Amino acid sequence: MQNYRSSKDFHDMHGLIMHTYNSDNADLRVDHLGLHKALCVLMGWNYSSPPDNSKAYQFLPPDEAAANQDDMIIWPPTVIIHNTITGKGKDGRMEGLGNKAMDKTIRGCALYFHYPVDSD
Repeated sequence: MQNYRSSKDFHDMHGLIMHTYNSDNADLRVDHLGLHKALCVLMGWNYSSPPDNSKAYQFLPPDEAAANQDDMIIWPPTVIIHNTITGKGKDGRMEGLGNKAMDKTIRGCALYFHYPVDSD
């Protein structure tokens, strides 16, 4: 998927699944449905069952889920940050990394794992 606008935050994986399945943008519909299928396969859920508020699509026999995962290739490589919670604040509210802090963290990981290629 191409990044046409800033990222969105979703409360949980179900929210992200609902967004990918019910995309309003006709130009990105195919990309969103592809991500929907990849996420469902990754989670071991039934991608052919439409997601709804009952979350029944989340149930798939383990043998079918394993067969789906064996065939999955996500390209281009995609990173989905599942949890950025860093703890609770003094007021008891959950605190987490914001977009700028997460961007810095990811860039740091990319620099750490980047291996220079010899020019020979």
